[in-house]
Amino acid sequence: MNHHQEQRIVVGIDGSPESLAALRWALREAVATSCSVEVVHCWLPHTITDVVFGSAEELHRGSICMLQNEIQAALAETPEAPEVRQTSEHGRAVPVLLDRATGARLLVLGSHGHTGVHRTGLGHVVAACLRHATCPVVVVDHAATVLEHTGRAVAGSWPR
Repeated sequence: MNHHQEQRIVVGIDGSPESLAALRWALREAVATSCSVEVVHCWLPHTITDVVFGSAEELHRGSICMLQNEIQAALAETPEAPEVRQTSEHGRAVPVLLDRATGARLLVLGSHGHTGVHRTGLGHVVAACLRHATCPVVVVDHAATVLEHTGRAVAGSWPR
């Protein structure tokens, strides 16, 4: 997919404290660098209950609701608000995030989220994005402290 080559920051969220801290960090960075923010949530049925009792439409609506609620809460804490777009996409996190981050200024992720897998303490989604992203990647922990940064320096709020 060909995305705008504008100055935008892509942030992936899954509802975890780390991903929500990444959202807040990305919003601050966007204000400091005059960028827009695209907030991405990827969804798939994860449990047998999701598969048996949940429709794709219900999972998509739940994703959109989570995105709206978390973005609204984060913006309420942000003195200046950048332009924000939300993307709820069916699919596995790594390929979706890598695709959405094509042409982005930054990809921002929380340190591990809900995965339960902690390769080098970061999680498998973060590890794969660090290896394969075509743009710089910033990884923050639950306190919005930058744990990892690839590529060129970011302005404004890094390291924070």
